[in-house]
Amino acid sequence: MNQIPLKPQNERFTDDQWQAIFDQGDNLLVSASAGSGKTTVLVRRVIEKLKMGFDIDELLIVTFTEAAAREMKERIQEALQEAVNSESDPVRRQHFTKQLVLLPTANISTLHAFCLTVIRRYYYLIDIDPVFRMLTDETETILMKEDVWDELREALYAENDERFFQLTMNFSNDRSDDGLTNLVFSLYEFARANPDPQKWLEQLSDNYRLTEGLAKSRLYQEQIRPLVLADIYQCVQLYEQMTQLAQGEGLEKMHEQVAGEQLQIKNIYEAFSQDRLEEAYASLEQLTFSTFKSSRKAELKEISNEVKGMRDKAKKLIQQISKSYFPVSPSQIEELTEKALPLVEEMTKVTQSFMDGFSMRKREKGVLDFNDLEHLALQILTEKTKDAWLPSEASKHYRKKFKEVMVDEYQDVNQLQEAILYWLREPDDTKGNMFMVGDVKQSIYSFRLADPSLFIGKYENFSKKEGGRRIVLAENFRSRKEVLSFTNLIFEQLMDPAVGQINYDEAAKLIQGFSDFPENEQFEPEIMIYEKEQEESEIEIPTDDILEDKTEGELFMTGLKIRQLIDSSFMIYDKKSKKSRPIEYKDIVLLTPTKKNNLTILEIFKTLDIPLEMNDAQNYFQATEIRTMISLLQLIDNPYQDIPLAAVLRSPVVGLIEPELASIRLADRAHTYYDAVFAYQASNEDELAAKLEHFGKQLDHWRELARRSSITDLLWDIYYETGYLEYVVGLPAGAQRQANLYALVDRAKAYEQSSFRGLYQFVRFIEKMQEKDKDLAEPVISIEDNAVRVMTIHASKGLEFPVVFLLDMTKEFNLQDLRNRYAFEEKLGAGIRYMDPETRVLYDTLPFQAIKLAKQNKLLSEEMRKLYVGLTRAEQKLFIVGSYKNKEQMIQTWSEAADHEELVFDPALRLKGRSSLMNWIGYGLIRHPEMQKYLEEEVSTSLLQDSNAQFSISWMNQQTIIEQRQLLAEKELVNLDEQMKEKETVLADSLQKRLAYEYPYQASSQTTSYQSVSEIKRLFEDPDDTQESRLTLESSQTKAASRQFRYTQEQLAEPKFLQKDRQVSAAAVGTATHALLQLLPLEMPTTESINQKLQELVKKRLIDEKVAKKVDVSSIIWFFQTELGQQLIANKENVKREQPFSMLLSADEVFQDYPNQEDELLIHGIVDGYLEEKDHLHIYDFKTDFILHPDDPAEIDAIVQKYQGQLRLYQQAMTEALNKPVENVFLILLRVKRIININK
Repeated sequence: MNQIPLKPQNERFTDDQWQAIFDQGDNLLVSASAGSGKTTVLVRRVIEKLKMGFDIDELLIVTFTEAAAREMKERIQEALQEAVNSESDPVRRQHFTKQLVLLPTANISTLHAFCLTVIRRYYYLIDIDPVFRMLTDETETILMKEDVWDELREALYAENDERFFQLTMNFSNDRSDDGLTNLVFSLYEFARANPDPQKWLEQLSDNYRLTEGLAKSRLYQEQIRPLVLADIYQCVQLYEQMTQLAQGEGLEKMHEQVAGEQLQIKNIYEAFSQDRLEEAYASLEQLTFSTFKSSRKAELKEISNEVKGMRDKAKKLIQQISKSYFPVSPSQIEELTEKALPLVEEMTKVTQSFMDGFSMRKREKGVLDFNDLEHLALQILTEKTKDAWLPSEASKHYRKKFKEVMVDEYQDVNQLQEAILYWLREPDDTKGNMFMVGDVKQSIYSFRLADPSLFIGKYENFSKKEGGRRIVLAENFRSRKEVLSFTNLIFEQLMDPAVGQINYDEAAKLIQGFSDFPENEQFEPEIMIYEKEQEESEIEIPTDDILEDKTEGELFMTGLKIRQLIDSSFMIYDKKSKKSRPIEYKDIVLLTPTKKNNLTILEIFKTLDIPLEMNDAQNYFQATEIRTMISLLQLIDNPYQDIPLAAVLRSPVVGLIEPELASIRLADRAHTYYDAVFAYQASNEDELAAKLEHFGKQLDHWRELARRSSITDLLWDIYYETGYLEYVVGLPAGAQRQANLYALVDRAKAYEQSSFRGLYQFVRFIEKMQEKDKDLAEPVISIEDNAVRVMTIHASKGLEFPVVFLLDMTKEFNLQDLRNRYAFEEKLGAGIRYMDPETRVLYDTLPFQAIKLAKQNKLLSEEMRKLYVGLTRAEQKLFIVGSYKNKEQMIQTWSEAADHEELVFDPALRLKGRSSLMNWIGYGLIRHPEMQKYLEEEVSTSLLQDSNAQFSISWMNQQTIIEQRQLLAEKELVNLDEQMKEKETVLADSLQKRLAYEYPYQASSQTTSYQSVSEIKRLFEDPDDTQESRLTLESSQTKAASRQFRYTQEQLAEPKFLQKDRQVSAAAVGTATHALLQLLPLEMPTTESINQKLQELVKKRLIDEKVAKKVDVSSIIWFFQTELGQQLIANKENVKREQPFSMLLSADEVFQDYPNQEDELLIHGIVDGYLEEKDHLHIYDFKTDFILHPDDPAEIDAIVQKYQGQLRLYQQAMTEALNKPVENVFLILLRVKRIININK
């Protein structure tokens, strides 16, 4: 141990923190309890290392997440900048400045990121292509795995190997072989968490070779035997107590009964302790419990009840031994285990083949996954000889380079990562340079195959100074004493090495380190219980108010409590301002075990008007617009799918109603729904048949597009053709829905950048995400600053919140993994259940029994640590929410722990599978003095008499929730009414002023300063058309001016997605004709050349096919045959077509009687064409107006009058733009084949 500098008196660090910052010369394990400031200590240690002369790139700092790495770099940067600013020594200042330069490339990252750096540098040592892509998308990985597995499985089936068929039958059912698929995938993932997966797989069969019998096997001796003996010994102790109690007059028969049973139990214990298993099993089978012989005397009733309770407990233990350890005889267990050996060998062989095939496929596609990074890095760092593993040159380089290896969240490291770290650190423990920080009580990532035993091993060894030293940071600088005392109360009774994997002793207990919180009695943790069953009420509950399940009850109860906190301005302490202030929504977090109830939370809190921030509601695929699009994609991929077809037909894309869907089905009941669609079309000519025909054409178009284009293009085409993107904007939460559709395009684009292509694979990709219960995060379009946050307990790790609600605490533990036909464990290997081929009955093999028991302990230990994480997130106020049938059932459940005489409960109670976190909390409270006010029967509190923990319990049921909701609604109405009364007079005056106000520039405000010639030409065709009908003002100014100076269309065009097939409009034909005349080459056209150009425009979707058919081709040919047309062809190099212009005019030049003469208007327009000669211009403009009597001069004059003003503006604009006079202005009336020169 080095000399640690003396801590200054004003230093804020504790003695233990100070030691963790400066201690060196050994491997150090810092066990940092929740809120103990471990990140601050880690950053300070880094800075002190730099002050000692180290360079930042001589340290390897490994974090668990990228976010943690970023935070670490930011904190180090701030500390370095402060050091630069405060340092007076120029040499030291230069050193700190250098560290700031090195910091961006320093090795401060996740272990995966560091492994990637190692591979990029030393790829040539392992013969890998340095150009590879990271396989970051889990679903892409799943698809690739399944492709490899499908090929391997087909090859194995083709070999007709009996052992493979037996393996398939053992793990699958009569419907599919998915069970075998899941087995291989799970075993592959588990094996890959080991440093040497192949070696681990090869050793799996060892436990199935019981050469010396069951009793002498390693698994039985190490795993089963201690548990059996513990349970039997507990029975022996119980019977000793019973025989002592059952003595005296009136208890003779009882004593005789329990003494006889005691003798049998002792014989069974002796047989098990001497490994005479067959004898012990036979005795267990013969052991019977006759009817209990209690005493009828009233004065002996208490003794009788006590003895009976002990006897019942012993009976349960005996039943557990038979059920859990010896469901069949020892000889049968041996036989079953040996029969399972060939299956395990075949399972290992198949998994190894899959591992090799998947690795090869990834290499072929140039991709690596995160697990590959670790294995390849380990491969680079090691060299294998015949007898041992040795450090490679790369390992020697890093060991020499890194003066210290720092690991954050060490409790979440797995065996593979531990091996990598070994080849990076100093191997000599006497010169240890590894600094590990973590808290095994917060190890909650077993699903990532984290191995907390690595931390625990060092925690125990380092306490004895074996291989390093241990430092414990127990002071909590986060929470109030009420939260800490409550947490200590629960865990000192729950957590020990048997369950939880570590002692919750004095070193582990939380100590308050932040003392600035004001004293207040309102901060004791609150247990909130929803009673699912209640007494009959005379009050009738409205149907809409009936709560569907316990989840809704718990959430309404929680929401009402939050509203109460907000409405009553509950005061919390603000650490930043160092003052108390009223609570806000953003101070509150809801922590949930899983995300499954997130949608319900959103719905219920919306009804209570509580804002929420929920970044992952897991409802993207449940959104209506996404489900519709996915159904459509499935249909495009394969139209012979009834459910997607019906979904699309019913959706707004087609818009059928239920009776129409039924009519289609009736058209053909014998075949698919797709066939029925065709059958209906063939036999009907109604509106429904027309709709189906239209959709059929769209579907054919999309199917063709899917074959030759990208999925991204396909989605954009669907959005365009259906108008669906615009449609969803008009729905509730329209902006979010539109964002969801955009996100689907982004997801498709990301998918197409992967190793997969095509619509079929994309649909399969989405289906796999849904099967695996995965979801895409819903794109967040806005987040309220002041909102209650919702997250899982896992996501909350490392965070802190003023007020915490732990939800769904009575949710039963998820032990689904234990119900599989297989189980894996790092040290014990793989256990399988064996199916008898003839009877198809499943039996537990010895390895399966041992691993199942070990895994149950691990799963429940992690649940316990998850509870610890949840409780320690709270800074000030903690609410724990759950539900029971009623208060009586809650008390009855918790009372199972009431008579325990030791502080820590028996493992049997804590390891009950059908239990919950709330039950554990209840066990911890039942013996507390504070609990006695809630109990009818007294419970001994002597063990917890000195506890300073405080808590309260409240109950609500459906009726009380309805009453509170009604009170809340009434209160809001009263508040609203009061506010309205207060504002009524002020509002009336304000409205009167606003209504009476006369704007001095009313005319200018109603005249747009940007006018098109198309709008203005209406002024010339009808001077009265300037009147705007939408707005009527009574001011004297607008009455005097008899016109409004703005053009507005009275009715906007319908959106495309609302338009039905209608007659082609004259305007559409006119637009198409202008487009054609603009794009036709200036040469004499023919009917064929014009029609060809029209088809080009249709294909490019510039004009609609129906409109193209209405274009008058003959009139276009006529025009080019005229003198003007021939003149344009002859001088085509001087002809300009579709010429845009803009022109600034005084408003009174356009509008008569315009009051504000200084106002100006910007006029814009497009001239159909002009011919430019040396000193003048000729303008021409095409019109397709229908003229009923073309020979009537009056009608021709009317047309000229209609367009004369527009053409005059064209003439003025072109004269000013080109500085040349306009000689002729030709109005070309194509429909009647006449040309009028309005300048003549």
